[in-house]
Amino acid sequence: MEDKQVTIHVALKHMGNVAKKVKAHPLTLARTPDTFGELIEETVRACVAAYRQRNAQGTNPAPLSDEQWDGMQEIGKFAFGLHYNQKEIDEAQALQTAIDAITDGLVRVFYGTNELTDLNAPIELSDGSVFTFVRLTMLSGRMW
Repeated sequence: MEDKQVTIHVALKHMGNVAKKVKAHPLTLARTPDTFGELIEETVRACVAAYRQRNAQGTNPAPLSDEQWDGMQEIGKFAFGLHYNQKEIDEAQALQTAIDAITDGLVRVFYGTNELTDLNAPIELSDGSVFTFVRLTMLSGRMW
């Protein structure tokens, strides 16, 4: 893994926006990953760091933008960035959970239009590469 910082884009479903269902958001990784497994590790580390930063600013959240306000209004749920849970995140546990979710098939990852499945597979990425993470939701119920 190179020690060079890289910014990738993660395609995420935009909350409450019907017209633009998926939008690419930038995510800066501390290192350039060489394999799919390293990409997952660096992505988890970046997300944990961002969560810790938001949690530290939780008592003084930033005001909502017009786009955020409209999206929340459309779905009928408003969140103002306050973090009530002060529990510290275990980064190693978060990493293991992410790896388990991918190996169990609960999360699918696409690089462009190609699905990534092998954690040891090499990947070549550059600034602006787009990844799509799809979390599969299992629907279950009982027949009475």
